Amino acid sequence: MKLNKKFNLLLITSAIFLIASACSKPNHNKPTNKKTDNHIALISDVNGIKDNSLNQSAWDGLKDYGTKNDLSEGNKGYDYFVPKDPKDYQATIDEALDKNFSTIISVGYTLKPNIIKAAKNNPKKNFVVIDAHTPKLKNLAGISFKNQEGAYLAGVAAAYTTKSQIVGLVLGQNSKEMAPFKAGFIQGVRTTNRELHKHIKVVSQTVGNFSDANKAHDIAQEMYNKKADIIFQAAGKSGQGVFKAAQEINQARPVGQKVWVIGSDEDQSKLGDYLAKGGQPSNFTLTSVIKSADLAVEDIATQTASGNFPGGKTLKYGLKNKGISLVQGNLSYHTWIKVQKAKQKIIDGKIKVDTD
Repeated sequence: MKLNKKFNLLLITSAIFLIASACSKPNHNKPTNKKTDNHIALISDVNGIKDNSLNQSAWDGLKDYGTKNDLSEGNKGYDYFVPKDPKDYQATIDEALDKNFSTIISVGYTLKPNIIKAAKNNPKKNFVVIDAHTPKLKNLAGISFKNQEGAYLAGVAAAYTTKSQIVGLVLGQNSKEMAPFKAGFIQGVRTTNRELHKHIKVVSQTVGNFSDANKAHDIAQEMYNKKADIIFQAAGKSGQGVFKAAQEINQARPVGQKVWVIGSDEDQSKLGDYLAKGGQPSNFTLTSVIKSADLAVEDIATQTASGNFPGGKTLKYGLKNKGISLVQGNLSYHTWIKVQKAKQKIIDGKIKVDTD
């Protein structure tokens, strides 16, 4: 009798173990995680993903998204493509499509016409343009930054810092997309002018593109020679020429007589490292206006993976939602406080920043 009881108990225990084992086995028939199907390609402009500017920020965001969601870098996860020439934009987009990426994110408004064409020809794919408004297509979204807000703060910072009462602005192109940089910067300087009862002059010039660092260098050199002591550059990779011009001047001067550069798109502090006359290490990046393309890319990739691609919409990023910011950098504490007050007034709607 006792033997039978032990045998029955053994049978029950074995049955429970088998049932538990079956339940613990993976179900190979369950739906695949949507995120593994969200293959994303980033198309940079001709400056590539190491431009210390918008391309690099966007790629950082895509890498962060890929890492957090266990995607591999390559055709089955996420990757980037760099056209060698603007004439190659369409061919580069087609290359990404041929490799079966489901979402194509392009950096900069210069790619916009080609992306619109690709979106119309490929209705089952998703397309995004960073730094541009887009038409209302179900498979096309835009990421737009309130560049005028960051430029305004740069103008405030420049006006409080300048000693020569002359500040410069170097833009990549003369276009409606770049107009907010100029409008915001000039407004920030002029508003501070009135507060300080100064007469600060703004000199502005356009490079003509976002990749000619040599021309930007010559423009900046001329501005510095004409007594500008701060230049705000919003010129993509061309802006590196502004940093080079400032470095050449500062290396020949004592550390207390430096000229400054205000960076854009990313924190460009490291581009201002140099050795002053006498070998003293120093830095001439006054501050940087940051466009958080990394956060925007990660945001739209997450929405897409969840089946909520924002087609037909332009997502806007500014000071209020932390899509635009300005770093303290080498700003004095007094200037930083003034910048923070101006920032809050913009967020609260007490300051309306011009866009043109």
